[in-house]
Amino acid sequence: MFSKEIAVVFNGEVSGVKDFEITEISVDSRSLVNPETALFFALKGINHNGHDYVVTLYGRGVRNFVISESLPEFTELAEANFFKVSDVKEALQTLAGWYRQQLNADVVSVAGSNGKTIVKEWIYQMLSDESDIYRSPRSYNSQIGVPLSLLEMTGNTRLAIIEAGISQPGEMVRLQQMIQPRVGIFTHLGDAHGENFKSQEAKLEEKARLFVDCEIIIGQAGAPLDYIMSVAKITAKRIAWGDSDDVEVRVLENVQDSCGRRVVLEWKGSISTIHIPFADEASYENCMNAICLLLWKGKTLEYIVPRVEQLQPIAMRMEIKDGINHCVLINDYYNSDAASFQLALKTLMMQDAGRGKVVILSDFVDVGTNEGGLYREIAGLLKKADVSVFIGIGENVSRYKSFFQLQECRFYKDTESFLYQEKRESFKDQVILIKGARKFRFEYIAGFLQKQSHSTVLEVDMDAMVYNLNHFRSLLPRQTMVAVMVKAFSYGSGSVEIANLLQYQGVNYLMVAFADEGVELRAAGITIPIGVMNPEPESFDNMIEFGLEPEIYSLVLLKAFDAALVKHGIEKYPVHLKLNTGMNRSGLDVGDIDDLLDFFKTKRHVMIRSMFSHLAGSDEKKHDGYTQWQIDNFVSMTEEVQSHFDYHILRHILNSAGIERFGRYAFDMVRLGIGLHGISANGASLRPVSSFKTYIASVREVKGDQTVGYGRKGVLKRDSRIAVIPVGYADGLNRHLSCGVGEVMVCGKRVPIIGNICMDACMIDVTDTQAQVGDEVEIFGKHIPVTELSDKLQTIPYEVLTSVSHRVKRVYFKE
Repeated sequence: MFSKEIAVVFNGEVSGVKDFEITEISVDSRSLVNPETALFFALKGINHNGHDYVVTLYGRGVRNFVISESLPEFTELAEANFFKVSDVKEALQTLAGWYRQQLNADVVSVAGSNGKTIVKEWIYQMLSDESDIYRSPRSYNSQIGVPLSLLEMTGNTRLAIIEAGISQPGEMVRLQQMIQPRVGIFTHLGDAHGENFKSQEAKLEEKARLFVDCEIIIGQAGAPLDYIMSVAKITAKRIAWGDSDDVEVRVLENVQDSCGRRVVLEWKGSISTIHIPFADEASYENCMNAICLLLWKGKTLEYIVPRVEQLQPIAMRMEIKDGINHCVLINDYYNSDAASFQLALKTLMMQDAGRGKVVILSDFVDVGTNEGGLYREIAGLLKKADVSVFIGIGENVSRYKSFFQLQECRFYKDTESFLYQEKRESFKDQVILIKGARKFRFEYIAGFLQKQSHSTVLEVDMDAMVYNLNHFRSLLPRQTMVAVMVKAFSYGSGSVEIANLLQYQGVNYLMVAFADEGVELRAAGITIPIGVMNPEPESFDNMIEFGLEPEIYSLVLLKAFDAALVKHGIEKYPVHLKLNTGMNRSGLDVGDIDDLLDFFKTKRHVMIRSMFSHLAGSDEKKHDGYTQWQIDNFVSMTEEVQSHFDYHILRHILNSAGIERFGRYAFDMVRLGIGLHGISANGASLRPVSSFKTYIASVREVKGDQTVGYGRKGVLKRDSRIAVIPVGYADGLNRHLSCGVGEVMVCGKRVPIIGNICMDACMIDVTDTQAQVGDEVEIFGKHIPVTELSDKLQTIPYEVLTSVSHRVKRVYFKE
């Protein structure tokens, strides 16, 4: 697709200088992969306006924009193409409909109140060994999601599976015009979005509009399917399943067992037994719809049977996982209507009877007029299911709290309040059903429950941090992206607070050590890209759910993560490829490049967002030759990889010291770490960010012939005033600073630490000061640099900063 073609589609005027090839469509300024070949649609929403991001995106390389208003600052973007339309969303849909007409793929569309994504993903799983099959990402089934799905198809696509979801009358016509499906699958008619339709019949009438031009219509035999067939074209053929004699796929036997369901099917005279690895009714119905699609494709029951047995659960659907404190989690936070809740509750009742049962439930979002009656019914169901703890989240469910007469009930206005007030220790040896509507973002609660994760303060000077950030930015070319390391509690300063500051300051990436750190940032509202330096296979689901991008340091890890993406139904997921250029800690070696390129000869679900490496000695001049050798290796390896891909892959190798001393090798991005906290490799005038402070808890007079502290190591040479400060090695005060090695600042003077540092306290000699109880004590900060302590301890400043215990309160301030 080229920009001049797009101009014709829009019947509009294009002001531009080049005919760009367009390979990416974006409505989200944060998720661009290939800015140079992207077309950005400046959508307007309740809380955002895409036009506000145009100038920033232009600076990142985007040159094609669909807009509905021309702002004065756009006139300065000389190389940009602006497609001006009256309605940006309608323009996106128009382009998708035109693009769909250019393709020859068989398009299957899935509609219904529930189960659309599962049916789509299970079809894809069972056909995954065939090439050129495409399915819409995640739950892209809306007025914006559907066109984005269609525009990701390629000319090679032979079969496409597209979801179609509606919430208002009049929406399905527009979706049908874009999708133009040959085959339609109807999953279920439930209560979702019921409040927006006069009746269930009216809702079915709207959904049926998707099927009007279909050649094949698939679904469970019954009244809804009969109605859909009545409005479809007369030549449409039905593939219905059920236990009656007049269906195409007949269910002869359907029995639950300990491993799921055993179903005996008959299709065109052939009979087979299929084992579905899920026992619940919804999974059975979804699986049957998927099976019918494969039968239409010409697959035999013998082909289908083993593939059904290997079906995997779909993320953001009902999944059973291990939780904290020996809990079991049932995650079902995709939608929340009465029918799907009852199915989820049945799953809860099937779990270990010896554990307490907990239900965390959001508001039902589409309940019609009898809201009170619905919540009264839910309360009754919970009591019958012997649920001991109920947690309601949302203003609606909280309004009816009196209905819920269980052993323990708690209510919160929103998910954020739950996360702020609940304690993980409250959940032990329980089965917890997490059931919520999508808008409540219950994935944060799931992450919270899966995460195994005094006046002494660490003051963090936010102004100093911004100053240091801008100092390093001044050393770089203007377009260089900046990734900031916030791992290890952001070098001890506090992850969430620092991440919020950095997001506001416009950094491009945040980098954490482990996935749970990234989950915490997402739960706190951090939306910019987050990279995970140490991804673990057991954290893949959380990483994908929360949009965390892994560092890939081996082919084994690459293959494992790609396989995880198949389960989630996601393609083009960004990963960061780590190369070993001489650090010799981890990363792909030169000898691994051929195998890497062989892996990508087949279509994969990952896409390489960046390639990077670590410099071993960029902070010391004596290693400059080695550093240059590493950089040369990096250039050679990345050029070899890049030559095999048709999209640009970012490169970055510089750390804080590298930025200061090798800035000419900034490439596309740099990684700022310890430098942000005021530590310079070449003596630059940076500002200290963190100050570790406490106070004097007590003062006593001690005779000169006495000793102080454990082991009598604090030997006095005179009568002294000894103060106790409530900070010890459990707070991060290194014990090697005992016995006069370390000093602290009191009343403008440095005074020595006397005797051995204890776990929760230490003693200081304040004889030569006027220090009193309550006076402030600085352990390190503006007056005692972190580098001084690291020199005394023969370690690095990073270790001093990160050793400050999490039990020490962080205090953030700006001038």
